[in-house]
Amino acid sequence: MFLKYSLVTNCWRRIFKIELKILTQKTSLLLLLVLSTSMSTGLHLFLAVVAILSQHVQAADILVATSTYNSPWMDVAKIAEELASRGHVVTVLAHASQKSDLMRKWPTLKYETFGDPEKPPSVKEFSKTVPQKLAFSSSGMLGLLTFGSTLSSALLDLSEEMLSDNQLLTKLKNSHYDVVLTYAGPSCGPLVAQYLDLPLVSTMRSFPTGQDIRATGVPNPLAYVPTVTSELSDRMTFLQRLKNVLVYFAATTMGQLVVDKSYDDLAKRTIGDSFTMSAALARTDVWLYQSDLMFDFPKPMMPNMVSIAGHMAEDVKPLSEELEKFVQSSGDDGVVLVTFGSLVAAMPADIADMLAAAFARLPQKVVWRYAGTPPPSLGPNTKTMEWVPQIDILAHPKTKAFVSHCGYNGVAEAMYHGVPLVGMPLFAEQFDNIARMVARGIAVSLDIHTVTSEEVFQAITSVISDPSYKEKTNLISTHLRDQPQSPMERAVWWIEHVIKHGGLPHLRSRAPELPFYQYYLLEVIALIVAVISAHG
Repeated sequence: MFLKYSLVTNCWRRIFKIELKILTQKTSLLLLLVLSTSMSTGLHLFLAVVAILSQHVQAADILVATSTYNSPWMDVAKIAEELASRGHVVTVLAHASQKSDLMRKWPTLKYETFGDPEKPPSVKEFSKTVPQKLAFSSSGMLGLLTFGSTLSSALLDLSEEMLSDNQLLTKLKNSHYDVVLTYAGPSCGPLVAQYLDLPLVSTMRSFPTGQDIRATGVPNPLAYVPTVTSELSDRMTFLQRLKNVLVYFAATTMGQLVVDKSYDDLAKRTIGDSFTMSAALARTDVWLYQSDLMFDFPKPMMPNMVSIAGHMAEDVKPLSEELEKFVQSSGDDGVVLVTFGSLVAAMPADIADMLAAAFARLPQKVVWRYAGTPPPSLGPNTKTMEWVPQIDILAHPKTKAFVSHCGYNGVAEAMYHGVPLVGMPLFAEQFDNIARMVARGIAVSLDIHTVTSEEVFQAITSVISDPSYKEKTNLISTHLRDQPQSPMERAVWWIEHVIKHGGLPHLRSRAPELPFYQYYLLEVIALIVAVISAHG
């Protein structure tokens, strides 16, 4: 009898916790019917209703606080759309100049705006011009530093506009959100979560300046964990380990002295002295990493670090009639897909002609995402298009190779569909991405600034004719498909898990709270050394 009473009581508690906004009219009527029937019949009907409703997650108010520009926003937006489709109310903090465009592209999301609607932020101009300028520049590390510095400055300006809007902050304080979702790159999202005292879920690909390592407290053995931007694998020579250490300390020093300090100063100017980026990031309940053991290398992980690699994957659609006809005309030779990403609309004429000459020699048909006047050396086997259905072509059985700048999403899609790569990275993390693919034996890397047409031809021919490339990509593809949950299902489950429990502080390591000397046991070592010395 007590067990039955407890069950009914718990059921009642769960029913009343469910928001009215996800209850349909029919469900509400059914509940009234249950309450008006006899106890015996009512109990059975009541339990039936509970069984049905228990399949739904309590609808929540989710705040997305991150930059709404560039590919990291696309990664977060994909998750936000999925959450909205499950009945959650997802509100995005966006610059007022973007609102109409965002509402058109993502109509299922709500928007809270800040800033001047007539004055787009500097990060918008950055995304239009800087990647294009740097893509085919041979400035090397200097170019990479320039790219990172310019982007960070633009994002900091955007964050300042957001955190300086007191009316917006007051409205957020009074809105009673359940969780903050952010991309943990340079963004004020973690500070917003700290200011509102809300659980935080952070998505990310990589943190070149190492803030995630410090925030999670995860061990980071530099002997076999390559630092972001090092272009190394987990098998390093002595000189490579030396490089890895130097890159790590240079990057983390920059992260603490430049990035963290900039956001700490911003917080002090806008929301108060008690808010800091390091403390805000350390509050993260779950980190959703867009990498996995097929892309990255084995390394220590904390229980709140979850892989959602491949969550951007979409259902494969048939090619258009015209494109399918072109692909089928390739016969047994197959097709090569070529694209250098959405941020690069054009390339220097000499490089384009060099590539066109290499493609013209291939027996395969070539589909090339290329805008502008076709290069003089373009062969009859090559079809240029301003936009290509990348994932649909990669999934096509006739696709033999992928020539790419090695952006993360393209690499992930090639791995999933088992297509070998010829990588020509242009900037940022693309150099690391191709280094990982080469280490896996599924790619050849070329320097687009110095490569010749003959070398491009030979590289493509090699990854197609050498069966080891295809065998290894097929093996990786098999592993990626063999999962109990899809990456998107895993991302949504963890976010809903955070919402359900009001945060997951028990998953956070104590390491970020410890002072340097305690973390490395310096006082313990000092005592042991002193005792040994005293008895020596």
